[in-house]
Amino acid sequence: MAFLVLCAATAICLVAPTLAQSPRARAVIVNKTRVRDAQISSLEQRYRVRIQDGSYWYDAATGSWGQQDGPTAGLIAPGLNFGSLRADASNGTTGVFINGRQLHARDVAGLSTIMRVLQGRYWMDASGNFGYEREPMIGNIHALANSVRAPRQGILSTYDKTGAVVIGQ
Repeated sequence: MAFLVLCAATAICLVAPTLAQSPRARAVIVNKTRVRDAQISSLEQRYRVRIQDGSYWYDAATGSWGQQDGPTAGLIAPGLNFGSLRADASNGTTGVFINGRQLHARDVAGLSTIMRVLQGRYWMDASGNFGYEREPMIGNIHALANSVRAPRQGILSTYDKTGAVVIGQ
């Protein structure tokens, strides 16, 4: 404990304990669990970002995260221990669940741009592989996204009115 020494002009000194000026405790909540300041500092150094105080959800299987009650905001390393992901983490009402979290409408809208999204319960890993819960893999989200976004290059063949093959762009 530090002490503050106050001396008056009369040479009488008072010694009093001071309040330590420690940094303000952080208020970062992930999956309804408060994150230790040391872990926050470690993550900030690793990702070279400042983590804002607030409430977040995190999916350890994929590394996806977002603000509590919101859609996916980004990806970080999978496998971090922030407790269990809750079904209501995104305040979703879509009937589409990935790794136990019911997706927010914006997550489903984003997925709908690359594939048909059906209500149900799915698993997904950090590599983008996915399938129905407790079932084998049925696809890879990254491969689907790349196939939708890839420009169609190369030689395409079609048929003209006579039935002859026409080769061209």
